[in-house]
Amino acid sequence: MSTKVFYSTLQNKSLQSPLNKITRLLNKCDPKSKYGDKQLVAVKTHFGEYGNTAFLKPVYLRPVIEKLKQLKSNPFLVDTNTLYVGMRTNTVDHLHNAFLNGFNYSTFQIPVVIADGLRGENSLDIPVDGELLEHVKIASDIYNADAMVVVSHFKGHELTGIGGAVKNISMGCASRQGKLIMHSTSKPVVHKDKCTSCGLCAANCAADAIVFNPKAEITEACTGCTRCVAVCPEGAIDIDWNESSDNTQRKMAEYAKAIHDHFENKILYLNFITDVAPTCDCFPANDTPVCSDLGFLSSTDPVAIDKASFDLVAKNSPGGLDPFGKIYKEIDPIIQLRHAEKIGLGSTSYEIKMVK
Repeated sequence: MSTKVFYSTLQNKSLQSPLNKITRLLNKCDPKSKYGDKQLVAVKTHFGEYGNTAFLKPVYLRPVIEKLKQLKSNPFLVDTNTLYVGMRTNTVDHLHNAFLNGFNYSTFQIPVVIADGLRGENSLDIPVDGELLEHVKIASDIYNADAMVVVSHFKGHELTGIGGAVKNISMGCASRQGKLIMHSTSKPVVHKDKCTSCGLCAANCAADAIVFNPKAEITEACTGCTRCVAVCPEGAIDIDWNESSDNTQRKMAEYAKAIHDHFENKILYLNFITDVAPTCDCFPANDTPVCSDLGFLSSTDPVAIDKASFDLVAKNSPGGLDPFGKIYKEIDPIIQLRHAEKIGLGSTSYEIKMVK
């Protein structure tokens, strides 16, 4: 059974035209009954690593925020801390980064929330009927929202081939511990040549899983919370990024299903096919887009909207071929969508409905 995906091209160079189109896409998915009566609505997006310029432009979020305000809801912008060490590792730096990239109260007059706490400690275990996972670890302030609008910048990804709605509600909604589960099959590792035995990692370890002999060692008591990675001043503790792309994608699909099912009919997806960089917006820089700006899509199905986005990018790339496959030859990005469809998250069959 095919799912409706609404699509509006980006042909008019006037800014007001695309902003109006985004509003019309929202209206097509009938948000009125979902987001009214002062509900706390999480607007999930990606604030972009400092130095990256391909991330979703804040101005495109304006019609989303205005629509939610018209419906008398209480919207807030939300993201989660990263697993890697960078400008978005902890809430303080993350909020500073968001402000510098234009995601702030001055721009939108709504709060910006980092949903998993100061260092990723605010996490809830949620059951999921998956093939690889029985529970997922979700950022508390996302799970506790009343509804969600997922605004994703569609682009390539160095581990999963593509990043869209499915990645935004899986990696993007997981706590740091959840991100570790998707990326790795083991606990963090210590680079002893960098360790100064300062003790900060042990002081911040809730599981008492770090001993010194004389350098830091992580024991089997480790729960994978990764706070040690975030607090180490020397960068001596790191993630063992050893999970395969195939399994990472399948785990992503199962995390995404947990979030989608939790919000039931109170979740809506927007994909923006602009500045389609070959890598994730987590990089502190970006490469040349793989195709021209194509426009915006909306749907209530994260699988259909990602498949439609992927097909549109391929169709509008040289030779009508998948441009990400040329870069990441060993990665099949459709694995996440096939697995998502298999476990009942959505459908890879879709019907495009043009919206002017």
